[in-house]
Amino acid sequence: MTKKYYIDYPQERITEGVNNYQCKFCKVSSLEINGLLENHDKNCAYRQERERISV
Repeated sequence: MTKKYYIDYPQERITEGVNNYQCKFCKVSSLEINGLLENHDKNCAYRQERERISV
């Protein structure tokens, strides 16, 4: 089974002038998330909604 990548989560810039973003909800860096739902914080509203929808 191939992993599904999620890149449609709301993002915000971490540092002005630097191309580095984080999830708007859980504040985990997009580089850490790397498109994987399980890399969002367990309490992240985006992650919880996606898990609810995919069941």
